Amino acid sequence: MPKVKPETSQARRDEILAAAESCFAREGFHQSTIRHVIRESGLSAGCIYGYFPTKDDLIRAMGERRHAHDAALLSSRDKSADPIAALRTIAREFLADLQKEDGLRTRRVGLQLWAEALRSDEVKAQVVSGTRAPVAAITELLRRGQRLGVIDRKIDPPSTARAMVAMFQGFVLQSVWGEPFEITAALKTFDVLLRGLAPASR
Repeated sequence: MPKVKPETSQARRDEILAAAESCFAREGFHQSTIRHVIRESGLSAGCIYGYFPTKDDLIRAMGERRHAHDAALLSSRDKSADPIAALRTIAREFLADLQKEDGLRTRRVGLQLWAEALRSDEVKAQVVSGTRAPVAAITELLRRGQRLGVIDRKIDPPSTARAMVAMFQGFVLQSVWGEPFEITAALKTFDVLLRGLAPASR
């Protein structure tokens, strides 16, 4: 039997995850089954089970995929750039991603992961890890801003970073619920927060 190329295997895996994401976003984790994913993907049961033996494996992989996507949005920052400008760009990119159809679908599934974390220690560990990564990245930007003198040294970077992440999580909730949401208005609010970080003498 010919060996499957790594790029082909990854493409097939992504195809299965995309189908599972559509099912879970539409029906929820507990209402969706592997059979739904098989039907959505158009692939054989053997193919699906070859990559993901259980639904829990699918759920875990989708969480990892979302966190990798978020990490990419964070890691694209120029480490020599103005920290305030970098924070503004991060906010813009995350909010823009939330406006895309696939971005909103991914967040809808992510919201279900948050709920699932209340009953599964494994999912909770994954969700918490996914939150800690952006908190750590933003914390480092804030500390660099303090070293450069553009952010008040009285500001506690970890707490401020967590508040920023919580703000985005709140926007995720409102968007998934279908509440009115405008990137421009959200960014103006974020700018108010950024201006509040400046040293008092500035």
